[in-house]
Amino acid sequence: MRALLRSRNVVLLAGAALLLAAIAWLRGGEYDEFYSVFLIAGDPRPVWPVAPFAVRSVAGFYHGHASFDGIALALRRGDVHPPLYFWALALWRDLVGTDLFRLRLLSVLFSLAGLALLLRIARRIGAPPLRAAGITLLFYGFAYTSIVARDFALTQLFALVGAALLIDSEERGQALPAILGGLALGAACFTNDLASFTVVALLAWLMVTAWRRPKLWLAAGISAALFLPAWLWFFIAQRGSRAGQFQPFHAGHAIARLAADQVGAILGALPLYASRPLAIVIGTGLVALILALGWVVLHDGLPSLASRYRGLVIAGAIAPPLGLLVLGAAFDNTPIEVRYVWLGLPYIGLALAAALRDRPWRLALLLAVEAASITGLALAPRTMQPAGRTERAASQAIGGKGLVIIPFGNDGVGIPGPFIAAGPPQMHVLVVRRATNSILGAAAKYRRVAIARIEADRTSKILVPGLDVLFAHAECWRQEAAPPEIDLFVRHCAVADR
Repeated sequence: MRALLRSRNVVLLAGAALLLAAIAWLRGGEYDEFYSVFLIAGDPRPVWPVAPFAVRSVAGFYHGHASFDGIALALRRGDVHPPLYFWALALWRDLVGTDLFRLRLLSVLFSLAGLALLLRIARRIGAPPLRAAGITLLFYGFAYTSIVARDFALTQLFALVGAALLIDSEERGQALPAILGGLALGAACFTNDLASFTVVALLAWLMVTAWRRPKLWLAAGISAALFLPAWLWFFIAQRGSRAGQFQPFHAGHAIARLAADQVGAILGALPLYASRPLAIVIGTGLVALILALGWVVLHDGLPSLASRYRGLVIAGAIAPPLGLLVLGAAFDNTPIEVRYVWLGLPYIGLALAAALRDRPWRLALLLAVEAASITGLALAPRTMQPAGRTERAASQAIGGKGLVIIPFGNDGVGIPGPFIAAGPPQMHVLVVRRATNSILGAAAKYRRVAIARIEADRTSKILVPGLDVLFAHAECWRQEAAPPEIDLFVRHCAVADR
């Protein structure tokens, strides 16, 4: 029986590897991923040329090499994350290269290791292991955070290592697993700040469960706290670095948005794939499904788990959303997105696996909905950043001698980065901050100009309409029909040879 279970585990993990690698291959570059790319290349905020340039001429921005010190200092000055993942990504880049898909594979490997640990945790607490891992794998939020070149997957892995070791410590009454588990949880915080909510929840569970054995929870807490000085060195330096990124906090709005994002992290974005009337029907069905699943979890799932581990599952599941509400109220913003609740998904997977142990039809329905949502994650344009499809539309529209104008955006990273990475080496682009007449002078050398309609942040939402007006009122330029991703202008006066 053990050999059979092991073989099934291997099949599940192999299938997970193929699925996650396929999604990583199919999805275009994400806004945030190019913070990672430029950071490990040594230039986290590229200074794009002020004149039109060929894509091949800025390859150094993508392929450089930053030192560990350089990465750490750049993060303190700019980004809002601790450095552990980026150090790991820099080492991985040295092994596999700078292609975005290859960089994403590091997250895939971390997620596979996390699923393997989830199988072990499920056996320990009395949940069906294969079902727990399979359900969790197909969660939209888990799959998404498993394939992007950001710190989510490594944080999840550290958090699951910590949970597994705390369970070992509680079962055996030994301090060494508690020490190692605390170190893993501290490392999770040193990878992503949001892990602190889950870390507090897991340590609180150990304290309550092993109250009469203080050597366990003190060992875990002290070990986790060893990362505190280094974490604070980054965290305090980044205060105010995201001013204006999130809306002000309003409890009702934050709770409603959090509920929607939590459901989305579990069941995906299926309403986005349909027309409005059908989308309403699908959305209503998903709400009904999540309520039914919640009832089954409370009525049958949690009671079927080993009694001392019910608190672990509950704490792990609710810590991320509750932490986001506390964080928003404390700093008067709304830091709520689908990807920010990812650390609670394995615990929801454990609870659902236990709840659906003897309900094959409900399990089949859940897996079918999850499979549909994962298909959308891999293939549906509505779930992807627009850089890749905008580049394809622009390339077809301008031919070999045209110009693409790209908005600089808030910081010159999230919008130009993925677009230029997707472009052919000979493509000429111009990254602009404002719609000024100098742009018309630079464009006069080209017969066709495509304006990339990437309105992904506040600055680009203002700039793109301004560029349209600039060319629409300029002499010698005529707008022509084009795909919705771009606006195309053709010059009907003489064009200087390039």
